[in-house]
Amino acid sequence: MSLERILRLRHTVAFRLTVWYAVFFTGGMLVVVIAFSLLLLRGIHHVPLSPYTLHELLEAYLKFFGFSIACVALGSLFVGWFMARHALSGVIELTRTANAVAAGTLNERVPVKGRQDEIDYLAKTFNIMLEKINDLIQGMKETNDNIAHDLRSPITRMRGVAEAALSSSSSSEAHCLLAGHVVEQCDRLLGMINTVLDISEAEAGVSKLDIEEIDVTEIVQDAVGLFLPMAEDKNITVQIQASSGVKHYSDRRKLQRILGNLLDNAIKFTPSGGFITISVSSDTKKITIEVKDTGIGISEQDSTQIFDKFFRADRSRSEPGSGLGLSLARAFASSLGGSLTVKSSSGHGSVFTVTIPRT
Repeated sequence: MSLERILRLRHTVAFRLTVWYAVFFTGGMLVVVIAFSLLLLRGIHHVPLSPYTLHELLEAYLKFFGFSIACVALGSLFVGWFMARHALSGVIELTRTANAVAAGTLNERVPVKGRQDEIDYLAKTFNIMLEKINDLIQGMKETNDNIAHDLRSPITRMRGVAEAALSSSSSSEAHCLLAGHVVEQCDRLLGMINTVLDISEAEAGVSKLDIEEIDVTEIVQDAVGLFLPMAEDKNITVQIQASSGVKHYSDRRKLQRILGNLLDNAIKFTPSGGFITISVSSDTKKITIEVKDTGIGISEQDSTQIFDKFFRADRSRSEPGSGLGLSLARAFASSLGGSLTVKSSSGHGSVFTVTIPRT
């Protein structure tokens, strides 16, 4: 709906309210005037008067009655206009704010006057919507900035490798090696783009869910089996604490991605000789999966940003990665109706908790 149409609708509503109030008050006052007139006529009927005097009284009464009707009509229009303006004052502010937002002033908000009526409720709801739109736009700007920064490196490397391949007089084997590096960087770049798209879909609530009955314990065991060779290379012990047969209706692929990203993160930042424990518990309301490690932990400052897209703590920049794994895990957990939280302190390991409701 365009702003011009909203303005026309506002004036239409104001006009209708004015007419309605005017008709209501005019009708009420007419009832009072007619009742008073009937009482007056009844009183005159019992008083002996000459025909001439009676005619003059009736003529004066008709003039008074006409004047009263005109005053009542004008007064009712004024009262109706005043009450309509008062009732629509919040709508006027809403329209003004909508115009300002349309002009690009995204920090404009509708004043809430504390009347606790429908207009106040509409203003609060409209302000909440504006906050979410503003947060979404800011997030898109930050994501675009991060994408431009983080994708520049692999693209630059691909360009360098391609230029080297073109200018080299080496053997075909060397060219194949260079081509292999290009393919590797392309795969990494495509992986980052696909992950960003997955996060965006999940956060927007449009991610497709393939719901089926799954065995959560079995999925945890499969994920551990997949990452166990990586853990053994670093002499890290991985333990599972879970009862068998924890069944649930959910999206298998998304839960696998969540667990895979959490395990990959735990193995990367747990030193040699450390421990990783994955526990699964359930009750009638929820299923809880915990991934606990004895790694380097997360500082208090970094813990507030650990789930942001492309965020990498200073100590993690030496490890390969894109800074998207935890952001994807949280977005997928949210798309399943659950949550992903972390408890950690620097130097004392981390505990990532996935909670999925059974409803």
